[in-house]
Amino acid sequence: MSNDTEIFAKLSANLWMNEKFGEFASVNPRAAIVWIKAITFAANRKNDGFIGEYTARHLLGATPKDLRLLVENNFFEPRENGWIIHDYLDSQFSSKEINEMTKRRKEAARKAGLASAQARAEKKALESVATDVQRTVDKPLDDSLNENPTDVQRQSNDSSTENQPDIDIDIDSNLLITPPTPSKPDFDGLLDSLERIYPTNRFDGKTSQARMQLEIEWPKIVKAAGEADPFEFLEAKTRAYVGATEERFVKTFSRFIGWELYARNWEKPKPETPRARQVQPVKSRSQQNLEANMAKTWQYMTEEERARYSQGGFNA
Repeated sequence: MSNDTEIFAKLSANLWMNEKFGEFASVNPRAAIVWIKAITFAANRKNDGFIGEYTARHLLGATPKDLRLLVENNFFEPRENGWIIHDYLDSQFSSKEINEMTKRRKEAARKAGLASAQARAEKKALESVATDVQRTVDKPLDDSLNENPTDVQRQSNDSSTENQPDIDIDIDSNLLITPPTPSKPDFDGLLDSLERIYPTNRFDGKTSQARMQLEIEWPKIVKAAGEADPFEFLEAKTRAYVGATEERFVKTFSRFIGWELYARNWEKPKPETPRARQVQPVKSRSQQNLEANMAKTWQYMTEEERARYSQGGFNA
């Protein structure tokens, strides 16, 4: 049985099929383990994803190479005296949320205790009433006929009132309301729109793995869209990416999502203005022969002859 005070970190059960993490872990398994350990450490310390330098090197066992790879591959973000786990608060509870949940649980336990006490008191009162009724039934018939039925009922009500504890329970109505189930996005319609934008041989969005990848990454896409409609945001980013990239270099749709390429700004490169080529004048055959002979003669000249030639020739 788990301890009620134990703290847990949330890791997606689909982490094993996340393409970005899978490729990174296959090449850098040590750094990938450091990243997972960092998430559990941050959840335990309730520090909103901050990893200090001492913690990284001595508690998590990270080497300088591990930390460099985690930063270069967007798993860590550098901060003063440490790092922040990328998108930590998208998947984990913040320290403020944890404190609020702890308070709510304590308050719910307190109210549950009061409700249990009330239930026990009501049960005891009912048992007392049943006993009084049984005693009335067991009286002789002539005595029962002489009694006023109203008095018997009043006696029963008085007995119930005397045994009823005076407990004032304030039930929080928010705890009794089931939150509405959010509507699921129309991923089928979105994928149909994106398929018309993407090159045919590079679109794998209709596969089950890519569809699941889109659902996993959807909270990040919504965050990147900000106040804009996430469907229109993703369509615009996909169109900009495909338009700015040569078709042979376009990544598959699953990699476009998994590598978070939708978070970048894509612009079609402007064509370079061709520069005018400088055409060297064509030398005549006799000029070429003359230059070749002079170069050969220069090799056999003495320093004195070269100096005289440079100053104006041998006749100077």
